[in-house]
Amino acid sequence: MILSRRVVLAGLALSGTKAPALAQAAPEPQLIPVELIENALSLPSAVRLGHPHGDVIMVEYFDYNCPWCKRSAQALPDLLKAEPELSYVLVNFAVLSPQSVAATRAALAYLRLYGPERYLPLHLALFSLRGTVDGPRALAAAERLGGDTKRMTELADSETTTGWMKDAFATGNDLGLVATPSFLIGTEAYIGGMSLEQKRDAIARARG
Repeated sequence: MILSRRVVLAGLALSGTKAPALAQAAPEPQLIPVELIENALSLPSAVRLGHPHGDVIMVEYFDYNCPWCKRSAQALPDLLKAEPELSYVLVNFAVLSPQSVAATRAALAYLRLYGPERYLPLHLALFSLRGTVDGPRALAAAERLGGDTKRMTELADSETTTGWMKDAFATGNDLGLVATPSFLIGTEAYIGGMSLEQKRDAIARARG
């Protein structure tokens, strides 16, 4: 069963993937070519939240074992409430450990079965767990939300799920994302942790 064995996709072991602690200043924005942003938005694993046709699109690349991604997830409901015109896109970017890869497999299996409409509760549940989030723990969290364990295990171990993860890694690599979390806001990338206020400032910047 893929959820319990140490499997890492080729190329996922990036150096320097740990984000610095949240500082007073937000990461410096970096201009991103539009076609690379379009590639990220076209990922089959991308989970769209918030406004379906928002005036600003914000993409977050995250890892379920990244402590600063946990802070981002905790603030996500407040961000969506404060920014009703925002389209928010989640991209699983399992780069920190084999456990992250296995957890992402379980999460993507749940996404494939139940769609983006049911994904946010799982996302928040995984980030509410203490300690390392691995495949079995992610699978158990998904089961508590009504997920079919047998079907999720089958899908987690499928070539389609592997392909989804490879595609997400490829787009993150093309974008030069060397830390989790990383954000695309409008046409700019912010690599590293951001507070809720910093995100809202960046969204306002994107609106011009």
